[in-house]
Amino acid sequence: MTGRSHQDTVEAREDWERASDRFGTVEGYPGERLPAPALPNAVITPRKNPSPADPNRKAALMSEQTTSAPVVRHVDTRHRYEILVDDDRAGLTAYRDRDDRRVFFHTEIGDAYAGRGLAAILVEQALTDVRAAGMRIVPVCPYVAKFLTKHREFADITDPVTPEVLTWLDSRLGR
Repeated sequence: MTGRSHQDTVEAREDWERASDRFGTVEGYPGERLPAPALPNAVITPRKNPSPADPNRKAALMSEQTTSAPVVRHVDTRHRYEILVDDDRAGLTAYRDRDDRRVFFHTEIGDAYAGRGLAAILVEQALTDVRAAGMRIVPVCPYVAKFLTKHREFADITDPVTPEVLTWLDSRLGR
């Protein structure tokens, strides 16, 4: 219907509805005839997301998009913590251990799970596990470093990122 005015499109659609046997009367339907599908230029109003200032925002987003609470598990053999949503891996934070320090170097959340606060849940539980293990944290990962600036409760077990640590990490990762 390119090149037609809106009114021409509406009239063509009405002609199509009248001529088509796909739009007839149905027993029990309150209208005279079944309506045709919406016009392609129909306005779609998206749902309103909870305000970032709303204290229940995280819970509202989680309840809309998942059926169960996320679960964080430590996968020691793969040197990472994973967060699961409905038994699917939604993301991970990777590390390498250097003596009594856990060096976090990468955190990711899958696109399908973005915007739900899962990275914060994952990192908080991973850091809590590090504390419970009597280890220290080295935040090479930018997300973990940013998380630590907002969560000072882990400051007492956080060590700075040094060139020596970065060189060591590169050699461990084969970079």
